[in-house]
Amino acid sequence: MILKRQAKPTLTAVEMLHGDTLEFTLFKGKTVAIELLDTGAEIIHTTLEKPGVEVPGAKTIYRFFADVRIDGNDIHMEREVGTQSSFYEPWEIGGVRMWLDAVDAIFSFMNETHSPCRLQENCSHSPSPRPHARFALQDASARICPERVHPWCPLPSGGLRIEDCYRGEDCWMGAFDGASAHGGLDINHPNGTPLYAPIDLDDQFLYNAIDRGNNNNRWRGIRHWNDHTMWILTSCHMTHLTVPENTPLQAGTHYAEGAGVHAGDAEHSHFAFAVVDHGEMIRLDPWILFWQMYRDTKTNKTADDNA
Repeated sequence: MILKRQAKPTLTAVEMLHGDTLEFTLFKGKTVAIELLDTGAEIIHTTLEKPGVEVPGAKTIYRFFADVRIDGNDIHMEREVGTQSSFYEPWEIGGVRMWLDAVDAIFSFMNETHSPCRLQENCSHSPSPRPHARFALQDASARICPERVHPWCPLPSGGLRIEDCYRGEDCWMGAFDGASAHGGLDINHPNGTPLYAPIDLDDQFLYNAIDRGNNNNRWRGIRHWNDHTMWILTSCHMTHLTVPENTPLQAGTHYAEGAGVHAGDAEHSHFAFAVVDHGEMIRLDPWILFWQMYRDTKTNKTADDNA
């Protein structure tokens, strides 16, 4: 199938089957053809005796790949999950910046029991139960969105560290208890750590709350962009909100105190990210947001130093 997408001010998220071609038109009018040839995944190392069966504290590291043909050139894209390489740089090819977010082959040895993260079931263009690969794309000349992305929490100096993702496992799609893909990004920090709105938000609220009988405080922020996409930002484990629910927020607003509720073995905040576009919600690695946060913070620091 041929999928057509036009680069816009915000990220484009897409899931593809083997044999699909994405025709991605850049801002200056050039169309780049991206064909998905093949995908796969394999375990590099595990402490599990039986893959797919959770054991508290177990560790699994795995790799996955997508072979694509971009304007006739074959490209092998490969990622590693559960190590520092989880915080990767996107590819820039033919004027397109690409994040290889996930492949469905991961779930030949991983479960989805620790928040949603698998590719969509029965997506609109797929005759099979699920697509084979998920990507986020942007014109390489642009940012992931047209405004600065404020740090969601105090950013660890030098970048995110895999050892600070709960027990060193809970990056996006990381192997929780060695066997379940993690549907978010956990960052360890103390109870009371402030959380800030990364972007301007149209609405925000707790969709689970301790005082409503849930086991956790779980928050959602919504942004409708002018290019007709919607972003959904999620954070969990807050002790309380510092702003009224169902109100808009400006980027940088301190909206919650993090890391103090139902946090388990390590005080941490859980972050998740999804893009709604072309009538479908596609979950993506929150690292993409943090990647832009670090770039924006560095840019601002350089500007301040030169002032």
